[in-house]
Amino acid sequence: MLRISKKTMKVFDGSFINDNNELILVTKTNLYFRLDDVYNELDFKCKILEWCSRDACKTQPYGQQWRNNKYNDHIRRNINIILDTDFSKDDMLQIYTRLGNSCHHDLTVKFIESNYKLDLLKSIPLY
Repeated sequence: MLRISKKTMKVFDGSFINDNNELILVTKTNLYFRLDDVYNELDFKCKILEWCSRDACKTQPYGQQWRNNKYNDHIRRNINIILDTDFSKDDMLQIYTRLGNSCHHDLTVKFIESNYKLDLLKSIPLY
């Protein structure tokens, strides 16, 4: 198991890997991603950004806005701990909009390799 996956499981209390090789981060909101194609730390970081960024800025699983804000902040804080970053909610919205759901995986790799330079993302036009 990768060191970053162990760190992630410590940060996301109660997380686990199920029989389908999915890393379940938050059971209540079904925040998870598959580990089948994760072979190294870069792959793992891509998964974090591509599959968790929405929950860090946009997802509204609760009926009360204050609970949604608290949830978004919690996920973003955890991502920042895992990746050793300091993304704001606006930063995370940029990340989700351009990289979420693995819509531009090559760009995700470049973004990580650039040490998370947001200017790289902002230079890409939205469709």
